[in-house]
Amino acid sequence: MIPLSVHAGRAPSVTLPLAYLATAATAFVLAALTLPGLGATLAGHYYHPRLLALTHVVALGWITLAIMGASYQLIPVVIERPLFSERLARWQLPGLVAGILGMVSHFWMGRWDGLAWAAALVGAGVIAHVINLALSVRGLARWSFTARGIALALGGLALTVAFGVTLALTHGSRVFPGGPLGAVHAHFHLALLGWIAPMILAVGARVYPMFLLAPEPAGWGATIQLGGLGLGVPAVAAGLALGRPALVLPGAVAVALALGIHAWWVTGFAWRRKRPTLDWGLRFVLTGTACLVPAGTLGLTLALGVGSGPRVSLAYAVLALGGWVSLTIVGMMLKIVPFLVWYRAYAPRAGRERVPTLAQLSWPAGERLAYGLLTAGTLALAATVAAGKPAAIAVTGAIVGVGALVFAAALGRTLLHLRPCAAGRHAPALPARP
Repeated sequence: MIPLSVHAGRAPSVTLPLAYLATAATAFVLAALTLPGLGATLAGHYYHPRLLALTHVVALGWITLAIMGASYQLIPVVIERPLFSERLARWQLPGLVAGILGMVSHFWMGRWDGLAWAAALVGAGVIAHVINLALSVRGLARWSFTARGIALALGGLALTVAFGVTLALTHGSRVFPGGPLGAVHAHFHLALLGWIAPMILAVGARVYPMFLLAPEPAGWGATIQLGGLGLGVPAVAAGLALGRPALVLPGAVAVALALGIHAWWVTGFAWRRKRPTLDWGLRFVLTGTACLVPAGTLGLTLALGVGSGPRVSLAYAVLALGGWVSLTIVGMMLKIVPFLVWYRAYAPRAGRERVPTLAQLSWPAGERLAYGLLTAGTLALAATVAAGKPAAIAVTGAIVGVGALVFAAALGRTLLHLRPCAAGRHAPALPARP
């Protein structure tokens, strides 16, 4: 059974999301492979040029491009509206990649003179994406939780990029009352909580039940999630940028409540599922959701002022970006990419000749190894960063790096089915993966 049906005339060509997802996976591998060499840097203060470079590789190159790619496949399905312009989506990808490379290289070298043009290029690509999706959902008759969450995420993405461009243009000037670090904190949380979080919550509420064969959620939980993010994120960002801690704490509590309801929903999906076994993609997703507990706890600790300092902040970032977000995206990719490849390579011949099943396009042994390395490595990396031990950080970073390579190998093995010689062969009679 294919978990995501494609409505004719709605979803774009599968090569569009695959291009974004493949680019994002490349950025993930590159970011992970730099970790062993940044042991001493990660043991110090997070406001370091190379850590700023690493963060933007993860946030823009990996997470943002992955979400964009997945959205071009999922949004026409879950909202049942065609993408406004596939051509615009294709053209914006090279511009985004060029802008991200420019930003990352300037951060890495510690040079700010050319950062503004690179940030502007990223901003142009983001504006194109926001306009494309906004025009795709215009005139929507029924604004479901998923549709409202996506709209909230697009607004958060636009604000995040606008704030980032402002930081690039005003570097060295005390524009924000909260100071440079306060502005950086605000920018980080706008990206994490204003853009990434609502997109995961919105899409997850629709596709997790599909994957798990569980009933879809309903009731007051949707209002709490959207309200918590819609009210809490502006309070957190404004409080950090303006240096007003009184705004940060209530905003953080509202966000924590929203994410807590999301975790409760996902737990309910897993508990009430009809799917007897969990594949490795679903295990990644559920483990990523579980990382919300330690990440949220550290976030509230920082908001309360009970815990502070660069080590706690770095551990929080690792658990949030590397644990919750990255493990969730890895799991989603392991579900989406085989479907896209199967639809492209084998769907036209299904029913007329023998073709592989969807499960046969995956590599369970590699996914199992990637799961062990990435989950254990990420949790250990957060612990060693909190302890400030350079040698231990290098070791745990290497574990994450190897896990990223195995994950990429699993995706690559699936993508090989797109080769004409592979797609043209009859599928061998192999047992389907349970």
